Amino acid sequence: MTYLNEKLLIIDGSSMLTTAFYATCPKSFYYAKTEEEREKIYPKLMHTSTGLYSNAIYGMLKQVLNIITYQCPEYIVFCFDKSRNTFRRKIYPEYKANRKITPKPLEEQFIAMENILEEIGMKVLVNDNYEADDLAGSMAKKFEDEVDVILMTKDHDYYQLVNEKTKVWMGIHSIKALHEMLDKYNIDESALNIPYRYLEITPEIVKGETGVYPHQIPDLKGFLGDASDNIPGVKGISSAAAPLLSLYKTVEGVYAAIEAIGYSKDNINTVLDYWKTCGIKRSPIKALTRPGTGNERGAKDYALLSKQLGTIVTDIPLNIKLNDVKLNINQKSLSAVKKKYEIKLF
Repeated sequence: MTYLNEKLLIIDGSSMLTTAFYATCPKSFYYAKTEEEREKIYPKLMHTSTGLYSNAIYGMLKQVLNIITYQCPEYIVFCFDKSRNTFRRKIYPEYKANRKITPKPLEEQFIAMENILEEIGMKVLVNDNYEADDLAGSMAKKFEDEVDVILMTKDHDYYQLVNEKTKVWMGIHSIKALHEMLDKYNIDESALNIPYRYLEITPEIVKGETGVYPHQIPDLKGFLGDASDNIPGVKGISSAAAPLLSLYKTVEGVYAAIEAIGYSKDNINTVLDYWKTCGIKRSPIKALTRPGTGNERGAKDYALLSKQLGTIVTDIPLNIKLNDVKLNINQKSLSAVKKKYEIKLF
């Protein structure tokens, strides 16, 4: 069956709701240093007359209704994180251990928003063992041969899912940054029909921004890590990572090349001279071959672990048909939600 120009929009609900929450918080909320200080600001957050927090719900619902009105997707699904204790934390207990506790008003709105979306007829995906991006990646892979797939997020991890069949609408943090990207890649904004302050990411943009192709993003994370997720990577190679992946394609390929060099000083010098012509000015060999000590892993183990942690799963078995996510809003339920949360939206 062919779905000519029909769109499946897969929205990272966790990303969208979190963005909506912080976008409507008072400035004092950002400067609060302790949870006790934040709690004093909670009453200033948008809430109903009955005390239900609604700032994130309002922001996300408004954005979703605008997307439905102006971008007109035929199919839509929302993916949410359920827990931080996914398979990644079982592999590496420190994964995302640097994240702050979710503020209570946001936590309450996560639960409420998932229920709201289902009540008004939207499909919501959550899973104890996987993150929102894994569910989104698996949905994209499942349907990319049937329909145009668009992933919507602010999470740059999604770069790895970009291909000729799957596009990513990436939220950009400011108008200035958006215009800089449009100018950099000679993109005509007037020719695009995408949400406000979003950019459609192509394989060319991924390569331009990271130095690697979309499918190599997990390998790049293998070397560079990801501080926001507490993925360690390999210390001391930074600028050499992308050139090495350009030469040897994968983390495994880089280590195979290093092992082939052996311990001959002449071989090492020959390779280092060649690497310099490829943009690698400082030798990364010492950093890449750092051995483990005690409970500390060696560099190769960290690289392979970090690649695994940074890889979005795209083969979760999903018992879903395309028609299960066909857009069909229950207007009566939507009106009830607006009334409950005292939201005035067209």
